[in-house]
Amino acid sequence: MPYRPPTFPPIPIETARAAEAIIGKGNVYMVIGDLLDRLLADIGFDLLDATGERPTSSLVIPALVTVFQFAEHLADRRAADALRSRLDWKYALHLSPDYPGMDPFVLCEFRKSLFKNSAARQVFQLILNRLSESELVRFGYVEWPNAPDVLSAVCRLSRLERLIDVMWLALEALASCGVALMYWYKRYDHVLSIGLLPQSIEEQIAMATDIGIDASYLLEKAAQVNGNLAMLPEVQALWREWHQQFNPSNHEIKWRLPYCLVCNGLNSFSETSAVQA
Repeated sequence: MPYRPPTFPPIPIETARAAEAIIGKGNVYMVIGDLLDRLLADIGFDLLDATGERPTSSLVIPALVTVFQFAEHLADRRAADALRSRLDWKYALHLSPDYPGMDPFVLCEFRKSLFKNSAARQVFQLILNRLSESELVRFGYVEWPNAPDVLSAVCRLSRLERLIDVMWLALEALASCGVALMYWYKRYDHVLSIGLLPQSIEEQIAMATDIGIDASYLLEKAAQVNGNLAMLPEVQALWREWHQQFNPSNHEIKWRLPYCLVCNGLNSFSETSAVQA
């Protein structure tokens, strides 16, 4: 039988030593790291890129991080932070302790590529199946969801995270202008400091709708008080995010589902679990 080189490089010695000393054996991500090549053998990771131009190494990491962030209910920024700071994730992915992580935008772009590419979604589904069959990445789920469920769930969390971030930045930029309701500062500071986002679709929709209403009011008041306020970079960022994420219909503000305007129309699969706008 011809020799087949491993799909993944060996776990760096520094990562193994540090993880075993600090975390110890039995951590689920360390088990995944030990079995990674066997679990994901013969998977055509190159099919995750429709262009065929990206190296496999740049496709494997966002694919597995997407699985991990779904399992832990993490939006993109927090998942990127985990990849940068957590030894167990680095061990699972065979990365060195000084691996700098990735821009959260990379995870969003990865999902977009899967929305558009059925072959890539099939590969991602195979990754999910292998990890599910191993019973390593279950985290309380009775049945592991399919690829569209995973992608849309992570997408919703990350959209909420972006909404909160841009709303807070706009509030800070307008703090001295008297256009924001004062209790908003406490509300959004509390959400940011806790960092927990709702898990159910219904609660996510409710939170997003509340933020959308607040943001719409803030944008309107800023434009009324002083047109120059509307041109502030933070206010412009909020305006762009609002129009990407919300669909004003019959004087109602509706969160675009299953995806924001940027991704809307790019997906070719049907999703039964997401509530349609």
